[in-house]
Amino acid sequence: MAQPIHLPRPQNGAGFDRLLRDAPHQHAEAILSALDLLQLLHDRGVLDLLRGMVSAGDHVVDTLTDAVNTPESLRAIRNFILLTKFFASIPPEVLSSLVQTAVEGARREKSGPAPGILQLLRRLSDEDSRHAMA
Repeated sequence: MAQPIHLPRPQNGAGFDRLLRDAPHQHAEAILSALDLLQLLHDRGVLDLLRGMVSAGDHVVDTLTDAVNTPESLRAIRNFILLTKFFASIPPEVLSSLVQTAVEGARREKSGPAPGILQLLRRLSDEDSRHAMA
């Protein structure tokens, strides 16, 4: 994990020249790592994206606020928050059990031939199937 670089700050400013002169030698590995990161950001186009966003300035913020300031967006945000609260209230063990049961059921159903239309209609008349759909 990267460690922060703590440079001592001289009070009178006289030692800054020496600190700047010695910094590349003392922190060569960190500087090379930062340059690698910068190159990766450039290769992926992230720097161009950031430069465009900064140069667009308020236009980007205005566009985003106009997009979010619609009744549909507000409902979507509220629904997302409610869904997040709902899923946060489910104990992980219950959800894990449900997923495992669904996976096992799908595996069992795929092992045999696909059911015909009449078999599907018969399954709809089954009380357990109606409870599951409800």
